[in-house]
Amino acid sequence: MKKKSVANKAKDDKKSLVKEAILDLDKGLKQLDEQKRKLESQIRNLDMSVSNARQMEQDLQKKIADLVKKEAALNDKKKAVEGKENVLSEKLSKVKKIKYELEEV
Repeated sequence: MKKKSVANKAKDDKKSLVKEAILDLDKGLKQLDEQKRKLESQIRNLDMSVSNARQMEQDLQKKIADLVKKEAALNDKKKAVEGKENVLSEKLSKVKKIKYELEEV
């Protein structure tokens, strides 16, 4: 009968080792699951950051385009004013010439 109890003890030891191995595996799986959740959360945050950056880029591009239009309009106005300035300078020169001529008479 001692053989049977030694066999039972060996069998119980094997069961205990298997249970312990299963518990270790469960613990490892829980840790992996936690790591997976953290990584998924980081990915979601990065996706949102990328999306926000893209939106910001689009907004800034629109603002730049608006500023370029305003710059073009201001350049057109500047050319028009410079043209008027040239016309006025020519008229002023003519008036000065006429004044000078009148003073000589």
